[in-house]
Order: sequence, then structure tokens, then C-alpha cells
Amino acid sequence: MEDMKTYLGRLYSADEVAKLLSIDMNTCYKWLGEGRIKAMKLGGSLWRVREADLRAFVELSINEGRR
Repeated sequence: MEDMKTYLGRLYSADEVAKLLSIDMNTCYKWLGEGRIKAMKLGGSLWRVREADLRAFVELSINEGRR
């Protein structure tokens, strides 16, 4: 199991992502569903976001904001 944790890194729930980004849960679910934030859906309704994917989203957002 340690290998899987090393491979995936830290996983965040949709609730954690919304809190970290200071956005509404509806916005978070919208962005997850649209693929704007890269995520995996487990068991039908359980979203998980890898730390690396969340970082990539934030970096992209910062760069787009500079244009």
C-alpha cells in the first residue's frame, strides 16, 4: 500500500479542495465534472484530487491571471 501512496501522493476530497481554494462546493463539483481540475471519481460520487493535479491547476490559474 505504501507504493500506491508514493505513486498517487496526497489525495484531497472535494470538500478539502473547495476549502483550500476558498470556493463554493457547487463550483468545486462543477470544475471537477468539467475536468477543469483533474480528478478521479470513485464509487460513483466520491471525488479525489491528487496533490500534483491540484498544484497544476493552481499554477495554470496563476499564469492565466497574469495575461
